[in-house]
Amino acid sequence: SERGAVLRALTAAEHHLNDAGTDRPAWCAWVSEADLAVDSGQALLDLGDTSRAHQLISEGERLLPPARDKTKGVFLAYRAASYLDLKEPEPAAAAATQSLLLARRIGAPRCARLIDDLLPRFEPYTRAHGVPELLHLAAA
Repeated sequence: SERGAVLRALTAAEHHLNDAGTDRPAWCAWVSEADLAVDSGQALLDLGDTSRAHQLISEGERLLPPARDKTKGVFLAYRAASYLDLKEPEPAAAAATQSLLLARRIGAPRCARLIDDLLPRFEPYTRAHGVPELLHLAAA
């Protein structure tokens, strides 16, 4: 099945990344455990495995050093989108708010744009906890 093939590929990627340690080829030197966790989580979201996906995405966010706050902002935007896909506006608003605040603090327009692009998807949830605050913050 497609799901099984993806899970095998993710396991193999994690195994090869761990085996390579710091001796990675140049084409994948930028890939860290954090990147792999979030990308794996994103793949699992596409397969509908939301519980494991959110666990991996959270793990990836925690593994990122402060020097990679821009990446963290992007990961948070992805998390917000995934919660919206699940029709869970409260955690989506929390992740989007965190991403937008981070983007503004560090001057990351791409992160801010990702959240701006999500705002119309919050419109049906204006009474959900955190959504009005997010919309107000975005308008400011």
